[in-house]
Amino acid sequence: DLPDPLTLALEITFFMVVEDFFFYWTHRLLHWRMIYPYIHKMHHTHGTTVGIAAEYAHPVEFIFGNMLPTSAGPAILGANVHLLTVFAWYVIRFGETLDGHCGYEFSWSPFRLIPFSGSAEYHDFHHSANVGNYSSFFSIWDSVFGTNKVFYEHLRERDQ
Repeated sequence: DLPDPLTLALEITFFMVVEDFFFYWTHRLLHWRMIYPYIHKMHHTHGTTVGIAAEYAHPVEFIFGNMLPTSAGPAILGANVHLLTVFAWYVIRFGETLDGHCGYEFSWSPFRLIPFSGSAEYHDFHHSANVGNYSSFFSIWDSVFGTNKVFYEHLRERDQ
């Protein structure tokens, strides 16, 4: 049977939380100066983000920084999750990463409805300044570990 809308929403929310946690840590690790020049710098050749840059990554980053966090939630639930839910999740995840790398702050983006969500501006700053803002869906882990302080200082200075 197909999952009911509540189950679909709850499982995708679970996937988002799991992905965001693992993505934060793998992304932060990829910025470690000992490995950054060899792996993640390839993705950051796009200082100004464009949609296709979202998927432009070194193969090691693609597997450990993108695929592993994205597939962690479905792997945890395993056979208890419907394949349709997994496909819906992959579409949502791909859409979010395109939105975050598009270079525009669309006020009508459905991803802005997510509580504590980052935004295109949030991730654009990450690419332009190459510091902090490591999260994907939410800004929670950046706030908890203080890796978005430079971004919020930048906004305060800009808005003065």
